[in-house]
Amino acid sequence: MSNLEIDITKTEDFCKKINLDSKVLSKAQKDFLNEEGYLIIPPTDFIEKNLKFLNEISNELISSEGTKGGWEGKEQNENYGKGIPFEPGTNRLGNLIEKHPFFKKLLILPEVITAAKEVIKYDIKLSGFTLRNPLKNSGHQAYHIDGLPRKNKNDPFHGVLCAIFLDDSTSENGSTRIIPKSHKKLGYPDEYINPEQSQKNEIRANLKAGSMLILNINTWHAGSKNLNGEPRKSIFIQIKRRDEAQLLNYKKYLKKSTLQELSSPLKYLLAVRDNDPTQDEMSIGPGAEYRKKFGK
Repeated sequence: MSNLEIDITKTEDFCKKINLDSKVLSKAQKDFLNEEGYLIIPPTDFIEKNLKFLNEISNELISSEGTKGGWEGKEQNENYGKGIPFEPGTNRLGNLIEKHPFFKKLLILPEVITAAKEVIKYDIKLSGFTLRNPLKNSGHQAYHIDGLPRKNKNDPFHGVLCAIFLDDSTSENGSTRIIPKSHKKLGYPDEYINPEQSQKNEIRANLKAGSMLILNINTWHAGSKNLNGEPRKSIFIQIKRRDEAQLLNYKKYLKKSTLQELSSPLKYLLAVRDNDPTQDEMSIGPGAEYRKKFGK
């Protein structure tokens, strides 16, 4: 292990290594995220500059991977390799860290890291890095959270999910539904509502391509049916508390050559260093499987 890796012992060290500008989000934005459970960030200069390239990369991967897309970490599943999509009715891509060098740049977007620090208030790590694109007449999801529920009001929040929209997101192509302030509720959404039904207080994240939607993972949210078949690709970056399980076990899953090529900050963020604890599972959740294993 290099001295550079040893120097990063906590998230504050990581932030210094990537020269994080702590003012990238205003106090008003942080307050909104804390109060409402979500934050919308208009296209940044960096995303706008690279949006066409991100679309080209993603479309090529969707075409080449086909029904094998998104199965990373679950290759032992009986359906893998049989022409069955990981999520029927969608294009999925998993383990973006190894799919193209450019994707790594998204993991240290200052808006994402700052939002994660604001919500989690604990050392952080990457949990998942994927892409989802609902196809025509598909994409509906029940209201859910992307991790464990809180049981007491003083319990900490577990993480954030950042969606980077590569296409315009509209009510016609399946924009995300959100229930503001729901992250303050204890327990799972189905303890309060019928998660399959629309809710009076829901909002739709109808956003311009290049926008980012950052969610507290305890905020109730759901995908919607793509009615017109237009693409609605989203890159998802999930960051969680450092003491929680990853959606994909990067330390076990990544190729040795990939591990060697990662910068010391990314090794910290992915928790792949020798001294980083290793979970047993190759892949976990975050849906019913995660709830069955960890939730009460």
